Amino acid sequence: MVAFNSTEVIKAQNLLNYLTKASGFVSLKEILETFNISRRTAFNWLNSTNKILRENNLDEIVNIPNYGYKITDRTKRELNSNHEIIKSVNQSSMSSTDRRTTIILLLMSESKDVSINKLSTRFECSRNTIIKDFKAINDLFPNLKIVSSRLGHKIASDEASVRITMYELLLHQNKVAHTFIKNLDYSMAETQQAVVNIQKKLHISFSGNSIQQLTYLLVFTQWRIANKKLINDSSNLQWIADNTDNVLATCEELLNFLTKQKIEDAEVVFISKIVLCSQATEVDCVNKNLYRDLDNIAQEIIFRYEQLTEQQISYNLFTKVLRNHLYATFFRVKFDIPYTSSEVDEIKKQYPELIKFTAIACAPLEQYLNKKLPDSEIALICLYFGSVNAKGYQDFSNVDKLKRASLAEVLVVCSSGIGTSAMLYQKLSKMYPLIKFSLPLEIKDLCEIFKHNYQARLIISTAILPSSKYPIPVVNVKAVLTKSDQNLVEKYLQKEMPNKIGHNTSAVNNLVSIINEYADVKDEKGLRLSLDRFISPEAKQVDKRDLPSLMSLLPERRIKLIHNDGSLNWKDVLQTGCKLLEKDQVIDDHYFEKIVKLIDQYGPYMLISENIFLAHAAPSESNKNIGLSLIALDQEIEIASRNQHVLVTCIFVLSPGLKREHEKALEQLIDIVRNKNNVSCLVNAKSSKEIRRFLLSFC
Repeated sequence: MVAFNSTEVIKAQNLLNYLTKASGFVSLKEILETFNISRRTAFNWLNSTNKILRENNLDEIVNIPNYGYKITDRTKRELNSNHEIIKSVNQSSMSSTDRRTTIILLLMSESKDVSINKLSTRFECSRNTIIKDFKAINDLFPNLKIVSSRLGHKIASDEASVRITMYELLLHQNKVAHTFIKNLDYSMAETQQAVVNIQKKLHISFSGNSIQQLTYLLVFTQWRIANKKLINDSSNLQWIADNTDNVLATCEELLNFLTKQKIEDAEVVFISKIVLCSQATEVDCVNKNLYRDLDNIAQEIIFRYEQLTEQQISYNLFTKVLRNHLYATFFRVKFDIPYTSSEVDEIKKQYPELIKFTAIACAPLEQYLNKKLPDSEIALICLYFGSVNAKGYQDFSNVDKLKRASLAEVLVVCSSGIGTSAMLYQKLSKMYPLIKFSLPLEIKDLCEIFKHNYQARLIISTAILPSSKYPIPVVNVKAVLTKSDQNLVEKYLQKEMPNKIGHNTSAVNNLVSIINEYADVKDEKGLRLSLDRFISPEAKQVDKRDLPSLMSLLPERRIKLIHNDGSLNWKDVLQTGCKLLEKDQVIDDHYFEKIVKLIDQYGPYMLISENIFLAHAAPSESNKNIGLSLIALDQEIEIASRNQHVLVTCIFVLSPGLKREHEKALEQLIDIVRNKNNVSCLVNAKSSKEIRRFLLSFC
């Protein structure tokens, strides 16, 4: 066979591998989203791939309008059986992510400067490509300072930044970084066992992913210390000593054991920070005050989210799981340890509305930290709130959970048991309604399940599980399923229980093909939608385009500017806003009392941005219609209740809809007020007309 040309492979390798693994047709849209490329680039890749296939006497990619692209079965068999083709692909090229990771590792390993020419030769690419790689590295890892000279490039950061960069790579489960660390001359097994052992001393139960990340980072740490690359910053040592129990001592003992030498305070502090930032299912190593504060904050966040979305999610189990997650979030934000994950972008893309509501709900944690939460942390917390939509989510005992799991056909697992796997459970249940999925499980539950009679034939896990450890196949996926994950899951389900997935996309494709043989289909898209609804009916979703907008709920007559001469109190202002809604018969005169009762009971619960307060109560007989009013003040007014004090200049009064019809308007309002410049324009407006004109520019 003709060998692959390296230039062509760079263009086509990933696409060829992706199409080969796909169980059915892959749409152009999926290709564009998966590889983040333009249509033109996609067609160039397809042409290059077809050229390679022709040169190897294989069938070209099949392209069927309205279906997409597919590798023929004959070509797929040939590619899978002829390892020389795949081998040549793997040796001739690597993805840009792997290449950039390798560059970072070279910079960490080399004592001398690394030149662009050397890298260009090593990776068989142009100098321009390497220059772009360095720019991408700077964008992805801003704390890793890389300087250049006529001799080449080298790292100029302190050692803590180098360790943080490796930690970020490990959070991404970067295989190149994993391979690099495995090849260091240190025992992975001994290090992992040491991580497992410290859990008892710390009264903490790490997630499976956290154990893996800590293991790899500690091996990397041993290598850096042995090469005299030491951390010098011991800040936060006293804070950790005052606010946690036995963390510093345990981490010092751990490092002394692994490195066989006495370790300085700065190294102990760094590892202590990473331990505290790691996700865990149980945490009992913080002092009582911090425990109490985060428990209260978790409940406040849940309450605020409920008020925004009209969902009731105050389950004891959910509160506990959210609080445990908030420990890691709290420490990461406090210590400026970044969280990065390949899932974050997918969460933002699939759940933009939930993220907006979660961002507002998390204000108590931001106030406690006196720091704004990064978008990645908001997205992770959003994942927990998304999980409460899952059917069957409730407080249940561990015994009940295992009993249900013993009857399940597919076990759904993640490192924390709730949150990520609950979101996954929700998605899978909708996709495959005929299959019995277990309720969310922790990794440690699997051993118990397999000790007794079980019916499961597959494990689907958001945590990386070794297939060889369990008696049934394991599919590792992301919590927010990508198209690639869906193809992988379907492949296994088709193999293990083909009679139970007849409702899915493949079935629709087959039915459309059969119908096309005997009939002239004029609207194939409509036919596919009808078949999909018939085979797998779902509850009708509200099209948010049909919901009222912010400006339709807030006419100019319900916007009022008031001069605050110091004699006003917040109840006066709130009542004025309610009267504007009463006048239009949106609410009755009891609605004001309901809002006051909530503020008296929970404090100023709905400050949605600095100086902006959203006053509202749950839908009831007092809500006749949905609507908004706005009272703008020229001077701040204080809302004080339950030892909480906030200053506001704008009070929006919302009458929500019974079926959440206000969501579109609320999302638009949140988008506006989360921007400080917008808030400034809003509070400095001189007339109702100016305010409305300003708001209208965003809707």
